[in-house]
Formats: sequence, C-alpha cells, structure tokens
Amino acid sequence: MVQALERGWDRLLDVLAYVAAMWLAVMTLSVVYDVLARYFLNSPTVWAVDFSEYALVYITFLGTTWALRGHSHVRIDLLARHLGWRTRVVLNVVTTVIMAGVVAVIAWQGIGLTWEAYAQGQVVLKAWQVPRWLSFLPIPLGTTLLAIECLRQAWGGVQAVRRGEPPQDLAELQEDLF
Repeated sequence: MVQALERGWDRLLDVLAYVAAMWLAVMTLSVVYDVLARYFLNSPTVWAVDFSEYALVYITFLGTTWALRGHSHVRIDLLARHLGWRTRVVLNVVTTVIMAGVVAVIAWQGIGLTWEAYAQGQVVLKAWQVPRWLSFLPIPLGTTLLAIECLRQAWGGVQAVRRGEPPQDLAELQEDLF
C-alpha cells in the first residue's frame, strides 16, 4: 500500500514537472516569436509578455516539488558536510520540517487568495482578461505539494536514524559533493 502511494506520488511529481517543462517550452517560443515579430515585422505581440508572466508562476510552482524530491535545489552545506551522517540527517530533518511549516503557511494564504479571487470573480485586465484565480492557483497547489514532500523527506530521515544507517539519498549527495 505504501509503495503504491509512493509510486503514485512520484508519478504525480513527474507529470507536473513535465507540464512545467511544456510551459517553459511554450513560453520560450512565445518570447522568440515576439522578438522576431517586433524586430523583423515591426509588429510586436500584445500577449507574449503577459503569457510569460503567467507561465513563470506555473513553471515555478509546478516544478519545485519535483526539484526537491531529486535534491536539485541549492544547498548550502559548508558546515554540514563536515558533520557525521546522523547529525547531518537530524539537521536536515529539522530544517525540512521548518520548511514544511513555512510553505504550509504560504499554501494556506494562497488558498485564501485564490478562493477570494474566484468568489469575487476578479479578472486581471491586461492584454488578456484572465480570471485572477487562475494566476493564483499554482501557488497553493505547488506549496501544498512541497509541504507534503518536505514531510515525506523528514520522515525518511527519521526512519534512517532509527535504522542506524544513512539514507540512500545522503550517499548520492556525498558522491556529488566529493
């Protein structure tokens, strides 16, 4: 049962990372088109900048949890790399739980903002008239997933300390560092 949930979770994160990558590709093409249209046809688009703004929010919040799962985010480990594995894991558990709390607050606030924008029918008046809740939606979605992944990683660290063996991802990180 737990393994099935983990496989489902990993699949969800992979799908969201793929969606973020597609947003990035489309955003890149729209910017290239806008530049070409502006400089060669003297006819810039009115939508490319707005689209890029929305796409950046989706790219960031849909891909962040996938990056955390793969340890692809920035780590400052100047001091931690000199600690024993147990101390590093405990330190990582503490900082990951703190991070889960911070992103959970952001998720909660994001849910409130998204719901308020939806309930009030707020619209962003730019080149496109986009419901504001659509531009807010990836924030509570992404930060909720991020909080869950933080807790998942923290629990993995607790389990490793209980077993008395370093977690597999710690060994992979050490290979990357040295």
